[in-house]
Amino acid sequence: MKSKFNIQSALRRAPHISLLIFVAVVLLIVARIVLPLAVKSFVNHRLNEAKEYSGTIGDVDIELWRGGYRIHQIRIVKRTGDVQSPLFSAPEVDLSVEWRELFHGAVVGEVTLCQPQVNFVMGPTPQQTQNGKDERWDKMLQGLFPCKLNHVKIINGEIHFQNPSATPPVDIYLRQISATATNLTNSRDLKQKLPSGLVARSSTLGGGQLSLQLQMNLLKPMPTYEMNCALTNMDLGALNDFLRAYGKFDVARGTFALFTSVAAENGTYQGYFKVFFDNLDVFAWEKERKKNVLEVFWQAIVGGVATVFKNHPKDQLATKVPISGSYTNSSVGIWTATGTLLQNAFIHALVPKLDQHVTVEQVENTEDKK
Repeated sequence: MKSKFNIQSALRRAPHISLLIFVAVVLLIVARIVLPLAVKSFVNHRLNEAKEYSGTIGDVDIELWRGGYRIHQIRIVKRTGDVQSPLFSAPEVDLSVEWRELFHGAVVGEVTLCQPQVNFVMGPTPQQTQNGKDERWDKMLQGLFPCKLNHVKIINGEIHFQNPSATPPVDIYLRQISATATNLTNSRDLKQKLPSGLVARSSTLGGGQLSLQLQMNLLKPMPTYEMNCALTNMDLGALNDFLRAYGKFDVARGTFALFTSVAAENGTYQGYFKVFFDNLDVFAWEKERKKNVLEVFWQAIVGGVATVFKNHPKDQLATKVPISGSYTNSSVGIWTATGTLLQNAFIHALVPKLDQHVTVEQVENTEDKK
């Protein structure tokens, strides 16, 4: 009797269960259709919050089973001016929960950028210049995910430094960039002075190899870091467009290497960079017939200086330059700070020029202080 009652009760509940299953399926289908559109609208809105730049994306794939989503065909361009290249583009950006950190009691996210490309453009006017330095791109990226981003990975990226208005036009690049940044939020509450890290490698124009190690503390208000960077085996002949545009000379042959180590704390930084030139031949006589007298004269000076300071048995030119200074702007970000240092070290190492005019009065003042 009891068994018969249970069967009848189940039959009476069957239509209600079927209805619940039907409603659940419908809701899942609607969510599958609506959620990507909603996320796409949200991401496009976030990308357009920058003052001078606007962004668009293609499709969005939602993957709730792993707590993440994937953005396709992201592109950020300058709103005004005449800059042809996008500031940033990538065929795919993946954001998700960093599951391994859940075991350490932290709910944080990770992002993977596949084949991203960044284009910095230098032009004669602000409208023709693109550097994105006044925008907080780290905050914008953080705003795309509900959890704080703790882990960032770059796969096969590119960075270009372009000056299409120079004579000749300049395009220096890093390719095949692989980079991993870890513990950006200090999710494991490490007691180290510099708990966050970045390791990056890439190839360069001229077949060089770049490696970068950066330890940092992102929780401090001023940039606090230790940076070590090495650029090796760069063929200087591939840089002739850059050397002619900025240094008014070129090279017949030679390889270039740069090593730098810098540390910063409490608003000040200090370190050094070492430069090596191997098999350097600046003055290429077979090219001189096409140049004017002033160009030939300048190349003769540069070539003569290189010859004087060469280690002739090894055919090597080397120098070590100290680096020191302070960050007067309290809002400067660590990425801007380290990027500017590397850029300045590279340019100052390659382009010979007088930084300032030294006077007799300066020498006398120095002697009086002794």
